[in-house]
Amino acid sequence: MSSLIGGQGTGPDCKSPLLVASSAMRALILHGPGDLRLEDVPVPEPASGEVILAVLRALTCATDAKILRQGAHPSIVPVPAPLGHEACGVVSAVGDGALGVSVGDLMVVANSAPCGACPPCAVGRPSLCEHITYLSGAYAEYLRVPAPIVSRNLLPVPGGLAPERAAMVEPLACAVRGVERVEAGEGDEVVVLGGGTQGTLIAGLLAGRGCVVTVCDPHQERRERAIRFGGARAMDAPRDAAAIDALRAVHGDGRGPSAVVEAVGRPDAWQAAVSIVRPGGEVLLYGGCAPGTTVTFPTSPLHYGELSIRGSYHHTPDAVRAALAHLAADDAPYGELLGEPITLEEVPGALRAGSGLKRPVIVR
Repeated sequence: MSSLIGGQGTGPDCKSPLLVASSAMRALILHGPGDLRLEDVPVPEPASGEVILAVLRALTCATDAKILRQGAHPSIVPVPAPLGHEACGVVSAVGDGALGVSVGDLMVVANSAPCGACPPCAVGRPSLCEHITYLSGAYAEYLRVPAPIVSRNLLPVPGGLAPERAAMVEPLACAVRGVERVEAGEGDEVVVLGGGTQGTLIAGLLAGRGCVVTVCDPHQERRERAIRFGGARAMDAPRDAAAIDALRAVHGDGRGPSAVVEAVGRPDAWQAAVSIVRPGGEVLLYGGCAPGTTVTFPTSPLHYGELSIRGSYHHTPDAVRAALAHLAADDAPYGELLGEPITLEEVPGALRAGSGLKRPVIVR
């Protein structure tokens, strides 16, 4: 194992992290619903194939807010458990067998990696991996990156890319994967229901493909932001049958849009998506609904209208790399999705408040 203890100051342009010669670090540990504590815990040591990152920036996420409310999630170990999954940092220690990584490298990490060998992976569906490895613990001074993630989803940060922007690779990768599931192309009208972080990212990616995108959201500031990300039109969220009819009327000469992407995560929005799209169109159900919820669709538009309905979950290694390339090269205003920076101490309050913006966590 190689490591760096002591060393120089750190920042976005510095490859040598400021490491304290200590066996303890600060980390946020989840103990149950609503119970997230900043504690002193042992600094992790890398096992074979693993890497330890000295975290520069982490990002808050709606999923972490949900985990805090619930006190559990399939992506984390049973409590007490470290929390946080979006991070950029400097490699501080490298375990035996971790190839292509050196102490001092500025890296960004995705929050999972597929096994590459199970039946879904074998047929090119790694987002459905049956033995996926998750990462958690970004709200800490040091983060252990499991070996499968090191080998598949730990990537060098392109030159000039700020750590907080690089840390957006995971949410953008999910949006990239979702847009891959949409067939609409140049000149096709697409409605995106929901102008939150994911809806905004999806709208920007679809606009970049040449789609004519309408974003529907109840908040004016989100509608205005969607236009800056490339949306052609922004409208209020359709709340009833009359609003759905009005939305259809301004697309496809009254027949409705070619595609609808649901990025809200509520059963009523799923139902609205099917009602909005034109016959022969496609619906992407992107937003995850609460566990145990069900949706009822009328049979006629699905059968006689030959609708194509797909889901989208998580991301893939290819989507992660595409997302990082977008972050490094695009002129999209990704910074508008980030709120004011916070410290580790402020993370629990920020997750409870749920402002809708991702908050950069300045760890060092």
